Amino acid sequence: MPECGKQDFPWRGLPGVITRCAMLALLVAVFPGCSTLGPRTIRGDRFNYNEAGAESSKEQILLNIVRLRYGEPMYFLEIGSMLSQFSIQATGSLSHWQNDIHGAYGPALRAAYGLRGDPSQQTTVAGNVQYSDTPTITYRPLQGEEFSKRVMAPIPPTVVIYLAQSGWSIDRLLACCVQQINDIPNRQLHDTDASIAPDTKQFTRTISLLKKLQDSGRVMFTIETENGVATTVLYVPATIPNLDSELHEVRQLLGYPPEGDLRLRVTGNAIRRAPDELAMDTRSVLAAMYALAQECVVPVEHVTDREVFVGTAVDDGPMPNWMRVEHSRAPQIDPFVQVYYNGYWFYIAKNDWSAKRTFALLTYLFSLQASDLAPAQPVVTIPTGK
Repeated sequence: MPECGKQDFPWRGLPGVITRCAMLALLVAVFPGCSTLGPRTIRGDRFNYNEAGAESSKEQILLNIVRLRYGEPMYFLEIGSMLSQFSIQATGSLSHWQNDIHGAYGPALRAAYGLRGDPSQQTTVAGNVQYSDTPTITYRPLQGEEFSKRVMAPIPPTVVIYLAQSGWSIDRLLACCVQQINDIPNRQLHDTDASIAPDTKQFTRTISLLKKLQDSGRVMFTIETENGVATTVLYVPATIPNLDSELHEVRQLLGYPPEGDLRLRVTGNAIRRAPDELAMDTRSVLAAMYALAQECVVPVEHVTDREVFVGTAVDDGPMPNWMRVEHSRAPQIDPFVQVYYNGYWFYIAKNDWSAKRTFALLTYLFSLQASDLAPAQPVVTIPTGK
């Protein structure tokens, strides 16, 4: 019998174990290169951040409109940046141990060493996956010079014309964005005594006539360059089939001769200074929001308690409701937008097409008035790795 101490006991199956471990390590190394995490997150995260940003912007605008209805100041909190960092780590291990004493002397050796039963063996598999998502969102209040430019500065007439060329109805644009056209005043924004308030029926009639002429496609706003300066021009033809009476009336209201083609320079002046000028005294975004806030329906007890101003009614004629805001004690199931304020939910219904269009117009105006200044942004440092 050979000496047990000198017996060489090979570990059978070890090459196969080494091969399996090598293949596992290769898969772990190759998998991140074939399907990385970053591209997979774009579809979901970009959509989710887009939707969250849009909904929060709508709610912020509606909240400020309701605040104005209650005579309280506005406050805007802008999103400075939205950053998100993802990381994933995966580790795996495989270990195998087998006591396989073989050969003719296997049973005797097992008996000599006190080994019983079948040859012992053990296989251990372990894995670990770590995933982290760390979004970084910065906010900054809208204040100072940027607040003045975006909220309080008059809307340029060029912006109104660009929106008209983009498909917005001229009556909605003028009713919301313009305080006066030539000598025709729109509804006053301050508390007005009805006995001395200006007559706004002419303004309502003028914008309704301009809407009909706009729909005909014969009255056009254009942007032309004169001496290197962009000039807004309104072309009014001498005649329009089936709309000659409306054309004659709007010319008379605006103070232009009833015959001949008109080429009118649109300016932001408060009064008309030249025969070929159309003076368009525009409002600011704040003024437009304040005017629309007056259409916000408030609870009766808030009117009784004088939490909101209730002035003397002024006869504006058949002025449409451009953006009606309702209220309810309970939140709406599926509104266009809603906010909770002063014990009530104020909302715009999803089927109120006119209110939704006006709200979208207000959103675009707020964006178009964005300052050209570059305010100081918080510095955010994002680690690239560990």
